[in-house]
Amino acid sequence: MKSKVKLIVFVLLIAFISAFAFIKFKKGKDEDPYRMFGIFGKVYDIVIAKYVEPVDKKKLILGAYRGGVQSLNEDNSFITKDIMAKIKDRFNLKGTLGIEVTKRGNYAQVVYSNPDSDAFQAGIKPGTIIRKINGMQAFNMSLYEIDAMLHGKIGNKIAVDFYSNDLSKDIEKQFEYKEYKPVDFKISTIDKSKVFQLFMFTDKSFENMKKYINETPTPIIDIRYSKDANYAEMVNFASFFKGEPVTIQKHSKEKDSEIKSNISECYKGKKTVFFAISSLTMNAADVFANLLKGSDNVKFVGGRTGGSAYDFQTFKLNSGDYVNIAVTMYKPLDLKGVLPDIRSFIDDDEIIGAINRYLKEKKENGDKKKAA
Repeated sequence: MKSKVKLIVFVLLIAFISAFAFIKFKKGKDEDPYRMFGIFGKVYDIVIAKYVEPVDKKKLILGAYRGGVQSLNEDNSFITKDIMAKIKDRFNLKGTLGIEVTKRGNYAQVVYSNPDSDAFQAGIKPGTIIRKINGMQAFNMSLYEIDAMLHGKIGNKIAVDFYSNDLSKDIEKQFEYKEYKPVDFKISTIDKSKVFQLFMFTDKSFENMKKYINETPTPIIDIRYSKDANYAEMVNFASFFKGEPVTIQKHSKEKDSEIKSNISECYKGKKTVFFAISSLTMNAADVFANLLKGSDNVKFVGGRTGGSAYDFQTFKLNSGDYVNIAVTMYKPLDLKGVLPDIRSFIDDDEIIGAINRYLKEKKENGDKKKAA
């Protein structure tokens, strides 16, 4: 029954969005969106007249609004005024769970998990699926609402139901909101290899990354789970590896602007630097991958990047409801995501194994050429 409702709501929202865009931007130029608006009305009438169970008209329309903005970008959100009244102040609170999420279909997926957090220690790591928050189903919540719930008063508790990749089962656990210091980077040993896990593009990360590269025979920089939005620093990282000035575009409907690198330092080493990527590589890290793709001495390993680099803004409607939508895009950005040079499953051991196989084949091919 629920699947039928979802199908009907989807049809309604597509008709509504098409009609709204036409009325606002192309009024009088094309009659087709008027026809689609008529379809919206007819489907609505059929649902009200024929659906086997009582229909909450307001819920049906609000579902169309919510589905409409999310059909354009899963991280877009429609927030009703009563929900906003309950959650808007949460973003000002210092307590968090130390995790960041994105919306993936019916669930919220963890993009970043602070390695010092209780959530990380409990098994909530990048890639983990969040099913419920305080008993509320994640698929019924917009990303904006979920983000708000991840903030709270320090010391207060919140229940999270999540699917543990490590244990392959659902777990429900209570956590305290705490104030966590952001982690720029972490150097970890994965399957006997030292890996530089880059979480944030900062001066501190940059200096330690250079030191790590110089001291490590096979440098592996992990940006699989980076959702950082520090584009101003990211361009300096990109310029360092490309060996030339780098410029990216900040694009919106109103205007375009540029962000330029401001360093002359560049990577002069001959060893290949491997960057681990995944579908959770987003924002500045995704643009970074787009900039470096095909560069000398750089190889990407893992899975396709997320194809996502946006800024979002919240608008209040005359009805008192709100919409939070992507208003800025950073380029260059392949919306389908950047493909790795070396394809691999994104598990730690798979990434290391793929790099070792690549190096072995490269060495063998080099020895064969010498022998010839």
